[in-house]
Amino acid sequence: MYIYSRSPLIAPILFMIKYTTPLAVAITDNARFDKKIYRFLKKWVRESHNETLLRFDQSLEAYLADGALRDFFLSRPNALQELLQMSSILKHLSRPAKRVYFEPSSGDPILATTEQRIYNLARRICVEGTHIPFRSVQPNKQTEAGDNAAINTYPEDSEQIRYNSGNHFASRPANNNVFQENSRSVSKIAAEHLHVYFQEGFLEDRLHDAITLSKAMQLAGRMEELYFVICSRHSQKEGHFGVSLLIMDPSNPYFPERVIVCDTLLKELPQHPRWWPHFVEEFTNVFGPAVIELIEDASHPLQKVNIKGDNPYNHDWDCPYYATMMAKALAQLVVADNKLLRSGTLQDIHLSMARRMPEYYQQDDRIRDRQEIRHANQLKR
Repeated sequence: MYIYSRSPLIAPILFMIKYTTPLAVAITDNARFDKKIYRFLKKWVRESHNETLLRFDQSLEAYLADGALRDFFLSRPNALQELLQMSSILKHLSRPAKRVYFEPSSGDPILATTEQRIYNLARRICVEGTHIPFRSVQPNKQTEAGDNAAINTYPEDSEQIRYNSGNHFASRPANNNVFQENSRSVSKIAAEHLHVYFQEGFLEDRLHDAITLSKAMQLAGRMEELYFVICSRHSQKEGHFGVSLLIMDPSNPYFPERVIVCDTLLKELPQHPRWWPHFVEEFTNVFGPAVIELIEDASHPLQKVNIKGDNPYNHDWDCPYYATMMAKALAQLVVADNKLLRSGTLQDIHLSMARRMPEYYQQDDRIRDRQEIRHANQLKR
């Protein structure tokens, strides 16, 4: 189920759409989908007696209600692909977000029973490439049939499994598909003088990469300024995502001309979150202590601070999306107005970035209501 749009033309008006449909509409859509899967499985059972591995002495109705879909996935090497070949099934799984009802308190989408099973079984039984980010729960949090298991059914001695994080739509970790998609969307903005380092790994590694390229340009006799937009985790000590803009002069490849960093926490500048020293430490490890005087903070206060005692689904796991939008805004600015980044004020840079993030900022440059921001991120999921 794709609950986002890749179209840049749609993004500016996403916040005006009422994303949730009435619960009754969602229930009707889901019931219709369950019936389609039921009919599909009934036909499959009649034609494939040798593949109904776990039917045993169950009635046909009981088997279709509980184990048939699991057997279909176990017996067919390309089960998900076969289902997607049916236009009626594909239409439901690819419906837009405005036809999905999100439960207000948890933010969970209300999915059809068989729809949730499809996502869970694809993750548990099929190859990695069929794992659709955010749609499934971990295999050890599933029932045999592929339903989401109730928390009170987890083994009492398995605290790591019992921990609620990852059970809810807003807190489920994505696989590499999401990171790679975000990386592609930003990296394609790269130009001759703009280098986008949106990669797995840590900030310090990317800073060394910037020095290496600057030295190579110096040796080649090319002395035009280089712009590096970096999106990475801070460090092995602190895995929070952050974004940096590095302006380098190849004539001096060991020290930057300007450094602008962007964090995502709700805070009043010049205050910094607790992991700020880890962020800055990576710069000093590469450029020495003098770089501290050069670091400017253009953070965007998009992310809610986790408060001890919050329900896990209230925690903000959207940092990669915020970081992606900041990286994209910086990359677009390098292409459109690198003079602003080279010599403009930090306030003007911050405002120019905000105007390139319509999902998160209003036209008057004020940050959107948190509920609107959550809806924007739901679409991206």
